Amino acid sequence: MSAQGVVTPPLTKCNIRIDNPHISKYILRTRGVRAVKVNARSKCDKSMRDLKFIVEIYKVGLLRDTKVDDNVVAIQGLIYPNQIIKNESANSLCLSRKPTKYYGVAYAIATIDGEQRRTLKVLSARTMTLNCGN
Repeated sequence: MSAQGVVTPPLTKCNIRIDNPHISKYILRTRGVRAVKVNARSKCDKSMRDLKFIVEIYKVGLLRDTKVDDNVVAIQGLIYPNQIIKNESANSLCLSRKPTKYYGVAYAIATIDGEQRRTLKVLSARTMTLNCGN
């Protein structure tokens, strides 16, 4: 008998992609204010029900990080396989131009095959320093 391990493939091919924090050009253009924003997308190869797709924005602090905004996209009922779900509404207004470090976190909760499942939290690839104090 070999001592090699057996690889168990995942039950689903679901993923979340989260963008790095940025100053929203859209909010600046449409509302005339500066805001830090984080966008995310989710896709799953299985059908699911009752999805909650959460995106959070954190600023890096001296002693601890602080959540400055979160946004939940909630979809009741059936979501077909391979449908791309977007959460593009997490943002926080800039109160000053003080350089501040931000990162994003995204995760989802949904019912798949009759069981409620929760993804691991996905962090943005980079912590960004933006001229956006709040």
